[in-house]
Amino acid sequence: MLSVLFVYLLMRIYCISTFMNEYYDYDEGTYLLIARLINHGYLPYRDIFAVHPPLYYYLLAVWLRVFGDNYITGRALSVFFGLLSLIIAYYIGKEIKDWKLGIILSGLLALDPLLIQVNSLVLHESSIEFFTLLSVYYFIRYLKTEDEKYAYIALFWGGLGSTSKFTILPYALALYVLILFNKSERIISHLHGAIGVIFNKRQAFILATTYLIMILLVMATVILWPSWYVRAVVVVPGIHRIVYWDQIIPIVVLLVLWGSLTLKIFNCSYFPQVKDIISFSLHHLRRVLILASAFFLPKIIVEGLLGIAISTDYLSQTYLIQSGRSFPIINFFIFVSDLFEDIYKNTLEFWMFILPVVLLALLVLAIWAFSKKVPMSSSGRSFLVLSTITAFMYFAVSPSIITGRFILPFLLLIYILLADVLYNLPSIIQKGHVRTLGFFLVLLLLVVDFGIVYQYPHGNLKVIYAVHTKTMRDDLKDYLSSANIALGTTYSLNPMNTYYLEASTVPYYIDAFGLLLLEDLNVSTMLNILEEEEVEYFVISTWAYYSWANKELRDQLQSFASTVRMSSTLLYGESYDNKDILEMYSRLLTHNPAGPLYISTYDGRVVVWVNSMEIANFYAVNNNTTFNFRTQLSYDLDKNDYLAVQYANASSSVAFRLLLNGSQLIFLDVPTPLVFNFTGDITVFGEDKFLKLGDESNSPVDVYCGDFQLLIAGRDIKVRKVSNNQIEIIGDKIILELRDP
Repeated sequence: MLSVLFVYLLMRIYCISTFMNEYYDYDEGTYLLIARLINHGYLPYRDIFAVHPPLYYYLLAVWLRVFGDNYITGRALSVFFGLLSLIIAYYIGKEIKDWKLGIILSGLLALDPLLIQVNSLVLHESSIEFFTLLSVYYFIRYLKTEDEKYAYIALFWGGLGSTSKFTILPYALALYVLILFNKSERIISHLHGAIGVIFNKRQAFILATTYLIMILLVMATVILWPSWYVRAVVVVPGIHRIVYWDQIIPIVVLLVLWGSLTLKIFNCSYFPQVKDIISFSLHHLRRVLILASAFFLPKIIVEGLLGIAISTDYLSQTYLIQSGRSFPIINFFIFVSDLFEDIYKNTLEFWMFILPVVLLALLVLAIWAFSKKVPMSSSGRSFLVLSTITAFMYFAVSPSIITGRFILPFLLLIYILLADVLYNLPSIIQKGHVRTLGFFLVLLLLVVDFGIVYQYPHGNLKVIYAVHTKTMRDDLKDYLSSANIALGTTYSLNPMNTYYLEASTVPYYIDAFGLLLLEDLNVSTMLNILEEEEVEYFVISTWAYYSWANKELRDQLQSFASTVRMSSTLLYGESYDNKDILEMYSRLLTHNPAGPLYISTYDGRVVVWVNSMEIANFYAVNNNTTFNFRTQLSYDLDKNDYLAVQYANASSSVAFRLLLNGSQLIFLDVPTPLVFNFTGDITVFGEDKFLKLGDESNSPVDVYCGDFQLLIAGRDIKVRKVSNNQIEIIGDKIILELRDP
């Protein structure tokens, strides 16, 4: 067990200091800021808009107060929860069988890539892992002793876990159902019978038949009514991408086909079973209520005192607002179609986050292939029932989005089943073969762990990772220090930037995602409020510029960035060619207030805007070297201009100065040619002639791009047309002026 703990700590401690990813640390920044604000006397739901129950926020606040307020310390809380979970997993294995099963289970959890990730970040999931496994431990005690107190304790821990994050609720409901009906041998036999029908070799035939019929129906429908709507909506669920609510129609058809074939082939019915369940519940109403009270007691205490008593908006902020995020049943088919899409697109690294399901399925199929019965302990069979009910709750009842993190309790149950089957394998195959299988299983897990520990933070996997996040944040800190800027009230679309800069902010509005998407707050209204709250600085970074799948969120973020760009002064901007970006704007400075030209940096280049429309980007070149790997723009408060530094790689760079003056952009001390890439085809006139590809002009030129006309002049300039949308400019001083067309 000590070796398992060592491996666990080695991986997690390394990761908490190396992981910093703009795409994923939005949640971390939100929770860390909320915890910091709690320690400063603010309260969630009243002073802070918060979308999760309170327990984790307050645990994190206490942790930061005791051990120090920084993101490494915050992540250490997750490491601590994960460590406790590993110990509990060991005792779960001992309760099911013996210490060997405990080692197998804890070892699987220590090597799981999803847990390596969540145990290394400031996320609720590590607490959910802890409360789930603690609940499972007492559920096993209940199964072994039939002592009711263990049933109450198991539900209590499940209920307490739901005060941290509600993604544990589907598991908790499944646990409640199984404990409630455990006293009825008849209902338990019904559940085992249903499991036998679902996990049956004949289901392969049923599923294949169902999908073939569905494919024929879709084909016939498209042939008869080949409209865009039919093609968009009438799809094969699970194979085709689910993107429209109307696609619930083919989903229902598929489920009806599958259900009808299953009932027919297995000659089973469900009316007597439903009748037994209703009858048992009515005759044991006292037990129904007592078990429910064991679950709701911690919710009433924690959420009552730290939520409802604090604000009348508590329920709407935490529970009601989440109802519109997704939809039951559809979620499952979105999840499955995403798995198929990962195969088509060769992005199978995403599968590592559901690794236990894949491993268990592979192991069971291999056992079935040799006509063997899957070996499982008596507790394991109970966990099979619990896992199946839990899966039904997540995939068919809960409106929660289906991702590895959000179905973590289900994945933990799968790991328990996997460990149980592995432990019992010697009963059907030789021990030497079991050792070989165990070796390759551990080897596979270590390969995947190498992916999550090394390849992932280096941006080598298709899982999005902003590899320069920490570098850019440290660069911004260095700029603020060198410019002697003391941050006033700051607002960032990614709260982690605000937290990392240790800036004061507007407490209620730190969660931009929740406010813009879930609360439907308009960007204009939000910016007006931030202005009234006297926000002085805005930080816009990678998270805000990403092309999120949700168009509403994407449009809102773009609108926010555009408005800030035109109403504030860019103080600092940095971007890389992989689209990592960090910008800080000052609302109080009046540099270039008239516009309409603005600059920013993106994709390792400087971007030129006319009001809210990008018209061009540029970067320096020198012979065959292009300086578009990285760009920094630093505003000089004394000179009222920018120092632009562009890099070809980590060390090679060129520097020049930029001055914004209303409709003019002036370049000074430019040591190398600049290449301008326009957003559309351009027409260039110079020396009273039309410049063709490769033509040059040593005098001022007019560039026409769409509705815009730009005059390019300067000192010792030479302009060459490189392509239909690209020009190269050489000159010690270059003036780009927007003209009336």
